[in-house]
Amino acid sequence: MFHYDIFMENLDEKISQILKNEPSDRHSFFQLKYFVIGKEPTPQSQLWRCIKELKSRKESIDAVRLEIDQTKDNKKLLEIKKQRQSTEIYETDFGREEKKINLRMIDRQIAAYDKTISQLEKKLKSIEEEAEFFTKCFVELEKNEKLLPWDDEKAQVEYWSQKLAQDLNLRMLLRLPLDTELVKTILSMENGTPIKVQTQQMLEKVKEIEGQVMRAKLVSQGVTNLPQLKS
Repeated sequence: MFHYDIFMENLDEKISQILKNEPSDRHSFFQLKYFVIGKEPTPQSQLWRCIKELKSRKESIDAVRLEIDQTKDNKKLLEIKKQRQSTEIYETDFGREEKKINLRMIDRQIAAYDKTISQLEKKLKSIEEEAEFFTKCFVELEKNEKLLPWDDEKAQVEYWSQKLAQDLNLRMLLRLPLDTELVKTILSMENGTPIKVQTQQMLEKVKEIEGQVMRAKLVSQGVTNLPQLKS
């Protein structure tokens, strides 16, 4: 039989023991490798992604460090306030009791600041670990292919060709309707781009099939003298 009172004994201690195994608040390195960097279609876009992610982490690191410093200063001001109130002398019992309460309240505020600082430092550690991951990833990627400028035309053509091809092929694989904007974007690419050629051929095939279906329908309705289809 379950004994609730026995289980509740030392509950805080039990919780603390379990929480020692708490997962990190950050993304796992697996997530960052495969779902952030890995989903980029080209080596250059992977390098660009590393830079963008590092910029975001750097801004977060600066913000958290500032918050930690601000919290430490607030804690220090409370400690000064506590020292000042500790030296005050009250002649009445009410005054002395009020002093004890005020000091307890300050202690609780200081403890809350300590907890906040601890949480912020943990958050900072997580962000720094992610930043370190992207830094190492960038260095490793550059061993195979040096970073090109953002506006490098060859790199942009390769990126958009691969990205648009992935989007198009995925929709076809899942038998989803073609997105009009996706097709328009592909057709606006430079002539001769593989994904543009592929899309044009696909659209011609669709047009041909629709023509055959329409022709068969008209024939079934008794319509004659239809023009010959191009082979």
